[in-house]
This record gives sequence, C-alpha cells and structure tokens, in this order.
Amino acid sequence: PGQGKYTDDILRRHPEITGQKLEYVPDDQGGMQVVVTTVEHSYNPIHPLAGRELVDTFFGEFERRFPGESGRGLNFFFSDELEFNISGNLWCDDFAEEFRRRKGYDIGPHLEEIFTDTGENPYKTRLDYYDVIVQLEAERYFGPLFDWHESHGMIYGCDHGGRGCILTEFGDYFRTVCFNQGPGCD
Repeated sequence: PGQGKYTDDILRRHPEITGQKLEYVPDDQGGMQVVVTTVEHSYNPIHPLAGRELVDTFFGEFERRFPGESGRGLNFFFSDELEFNISGNLWCDDFAEEFRRRKGYDIGPHLEEIFTDTGENPYKTRLDYYDVIVQLEAERYFGPLFDWHESHGMIYGCDHGGRGCILTEFGDYFRTVCFNQGPGCD
C-alpha cells in the first residue's frame, strides 16, 4: 500500500479495507483509554473483503488477460516480503462480533487487558484476542489466496520478511504461511 499499485486501487474502491488497530492513549481525564485508529497506506488482512478483493484485482487480472493459461504456461506466483503496513493490535468493524462468536464473551469490557495486566485474566484475553486475529487473517486473506491458486492448479510461493521471527508480522507465522503452496526464501 502507498506505492500506487493494485493494493492502492483496492483501497480507492474500498477505503474500509484500510488498516485499523487498537491503541492505548491518554484520555481527557488524565487516564488511559483504548481507541481504534486508522493507519494510512495500510491494508487490513482481517477485513472481510481483504483476500477476495486482492484475488480479483491482482490474480484475476491475469486470468482475464490470459484465459485458460492459469496452471499451464502461467503456473506460479511469488509473494516477496509481504507487507500490510500495519501490525500488532489489528481491528476491523466486525471484530467484536467475531470475537464474541468465537470466544463466547464480549471483548469490549476487556480491551484494556490487551495493553495492561489489569482485569480478571489479561493473559487469557490477550491469547483469545490474538487467536481471533490469526483466524480472521487465515479466513479472510490467506485462505482466499490459497483457494484461488489451488482452483487454478498453481503454486503460490512466498518469502515473508520476518520468516517467523517478527511476532507481530502476522500473529502466528506458521498458521498463516501454511496457506502458501511453496513457502521458502528467495
């Protein structure tokens, strides 16, 4: 994002896919509060349209220009150092609803626990919160890319920048990189 290429085209059509994240900032009363901020020039991998729009805009364009060639003459795509320009405490408009559905409780009263050791069980809250982020990334971004490549008989290779060493890169490197048919390095 921010380089004038296909992700920017997607963000122009769907500005709601711009990345959102939680931040812990001072409030007006001298305390702290959790707020949702939008990160300019970022792509939100947990947004419901993130993967579908990328598949249609980027990979679909190859299919439209070279019908029937996917999986034949054109059989491989490679993602080199994937960068969403956002990491860490991701958020999207339906996150609280998805969290409740998956974890069985409301994240709203527990948001401060993501940043502090207050509350009943901040460690459980954090684990649950990051688990939902990774589930949504898998379902909404990485899964649709994998499915498109599989359905076209193609290999999707990758060399993601952190190679599993940057914990905030995708939340759980192995649960996301497994959606690439050819993970490795260049």
